[in-house]
Formats: sequence, C-alpha cells, structure tokens
Amino acid sequence: MSNRQFGRESSRCMAFCGMMAGLSAALMLSGGLIPIATYCAPMAAAVLLLPVKFEYGNRMGWVAYIAVALLSLFLSADKEAAFFYMAIGYYPLIKWDLDRLHGPLRRLLAKLAVFNLSIGLMYAVLCFIFPIPAIVADFSGMGPALLLGFALMLNLCMLLYDRVLYPLSLLYWDRVRPRLARFFQ
Repeated sequence: MSNRQFGRESSRCMAFCGMMAGLSAALMLSGGLIPIATYCAPMAAAVLLLPVKFEYGNRMGWVAYIAVALLSLFLSADKEAAFFYMAIGYYPLIKWDLDRLHGPLRRLLAKLAVFNLSIGLMYAVLCFIFPIPAIVADFSGMGPALLLGFALMLNLCMLLYDRVLYPLSLLYWDRVRPRLARFFQ
C-alpha cells in the first residue's frame, strides 16, 4: 500500500469513527431531555459503535467508546446517564466475544455477570465516591423490594438489549452498509 493510499484509508477511518462518535455523543446529550432516556440514550448511543467495530475493528471501537464516554461525562447534564454509558456502552464491542462461549447457560451467566458488575460498580461510585444527591436520595427512599425490582428490570432490559443487537447488526450489513459502500472503497 502506498503512502497516499494509507493516508486516504486512515483519513477515511478517522472521519467515519469521528462521525459515529459524534452521533453517539449527540444522542447522549439529547438524552437529558427525557427522564426515561437516562437508560435508553446510553444503550442507543452504544449501538452506534457497531459500525465502527465492523468496519475498523475492536481497537477503533474502543477509541470511539472512550471518546463518547469522556464527552458525555464532561458535557452531559444527566450525569447518571453518562455514568451508565461508561458502565454499559462497551457492551456491543464485547457481545460477540461473550457469544463465543460454549453453552447457553454459560453465555447467559457471563453476560449477566458483566452487566451486574458494571452497574454495581457504577452505582457504588455514584453513591459513595462521587455522591450525586438526587441518586442517593432515590436509593435511600427505596425499600429492599423496590431495589430488587429495579435490579430485575435492569437485568431484563439488558437481556432484551443483548437480543436486539444481532438484528441491528444484520440491518446495518443488509441495508445501511450497501449505501455507504462508496465511502469504504
């Protein structure tokens, strides 16, 4: 590959990854407008990492994830959503590695373990290290049954999210990528 071709390819990579990271960051910033978007916006923003992973590999996917995480942490009004993105935004990058585990029970347990460890660490940081009064008040006001219900609902949402990533990947490959074919050539 000549220097000129290498320069074009790296420019194309930076442009595409920057565009996808910018869209993810914009989605994260707009998530502060609607209260339920605290959990929806980070998951939707993380889906935009899939094209980066597919086109340029895991390394560029991780770079885009870190860029969006930092941007949303510094710019977002909803800090819980920014921390939620930091805790779960990388999941589309590791999903296919977890899917390679043998046995459906092992895959399920690994996915739930990754999710629960990430979310548990996130809420520990938000409640004890960088206490955000609104979050601390929310959790203080919940009884054990409500906390358990909240955890179960988050796990259910995670399993649904995991389930929808595969069809979204197919949608990208079948519908979106052919329209971007000129960009990747």
